[in-house]
Amino acid sequence: MASMFSMSFDTRPLAAFVSQLRATAGPVVIARAINKTADSEKVAFSRDIAKKMALKVGVVKNAIRVERATGSRQAARVITAGARIPLIDFGARGQEPSRGRGRGVSARLPGGRGRYPHAFIATMRSGHRGVFERVPGGRRHGLPPNRSQLPIYELFGPSITRVFERLIPASDARRTETLLKNLQHEFQFALSKAS
Repeated sequence: MASMFSMSFDTRPLAAFVSQLRATAGPVVIARAINKTADSEKVAFSRDIAKKMALKVGVVKNAIRVERATGSRQAARVITAGARIPLIDFGARGQEPSRGRGRGVSARLPGGRGRYPHAFIATMRSGHRGVFERVPGGRRHGLPPNRSQLPIYELFGPSITRVFERLIPASDARRTETLLKNLQHEFQFALSKAS
């Protein structure tokens, strides 16, 4: 399930300024300011979530996307999907490859370091690296009972969605302030181009 919020703010205090901006520079200038604000919010959310979840900022940034404003649709959305983050991204450590003789994998989760005694780290033929476990009793049909022939599944940590949702109310003031600054900057830029 995706979690998202729309860039919303009270325009009443800015009504005269926004009317002047629309008349002078048009809706494209406003859309540019909204998009800059949405991009700033993505960066701020990525930093905050990464800190709370002990993840790299880049991992969180990849899980968040921006739906951009246009001249005809003057709203932007910062969206995160409800997908869980692969366990490898939580600083997973273990013998690689374990060849069935490893001591499992440990990972740095938000609540502390977790241990997965039957897991192993592997790189697939596709180049994808992850933390995996074998399916107990799930031997592939027609193959000898060799542990290395058991099917595997990837392990995941928590989703960033819950943390994202908790941070939204605290970002309201920052978002409005950033939007106002971006509107002023875009307005001045449009005026300088016009003169």
